[in-house]
Amino acid sequence: MPLSTLERDTIARACGVAKQLLYDLQPKLAVLTHIYDSAGGLKTTVTQAELDEAVELSGLTKAQLDDGLYVLTELVGPALSTGYAALAQLAARNL
Repeated sequence: MPLSTLERDTIARACGVAKQLLYDLQPKLAVLTHIYDSAGGLKTTVTQAELDEAVELSGLTKAQLDDGLYVLTELVGPALSTGYAALAQLAARNL
């Protein structure tokens, strides 16, 4: 029995998301990790006063910044690395 349209579309969508994660997001997360979390990185140099001065960051606290970057650099980035082989299998498909 052939795949249904729903099954085929879902698999194709998963392959597309895997490609985006590996080829677009993973490199960006690696850069964020190096710039923000490295010794002397922005995690230690950015202050609440500096955030308050930046109009486009109005209302963002240093704790919120650190919490968000923690998720990106310590949770999402490593999860992509751990799951790389499985994601690469999906990303390699041209659907």
